[in-house]
Amino acid sequence: MSIEDNLIKQNNQLRAQLTGENEKYYSDLLLYMRLNSFMKDQAAIESNLLEILQDIIDAQREGLTAEQYFGKNPQILADELLQQVPKKVGEVFK
Repeated sequence: MSIEDNLIKQNNQLRAQLTGENEKYYSDLLLYMRLNSFMKDQAAIESNLLEILQDIIDAQREGLTAEQYFGKNPQILADELLQQVPKKVGEVFK
């Protein structure tokens, strides 16, 4: 199992802890990041997604929603993160 597969597995397990509202926010973010990560380091993408998920769970425990913690538009957060992830030329050939 690859690093990416392990991160995705952890991600799927942790998502079960989210409230409905936070699940929607996170799902929108996850989908946008995965669809727009062409030629990016996939392990870095999945690692970032897992970190965000853990932040949302922590915020949720404090009574905050993902929207309150990260802002109203998950696409803005995703765009900022995607700009920071290095390109990985080898991904084109997978």
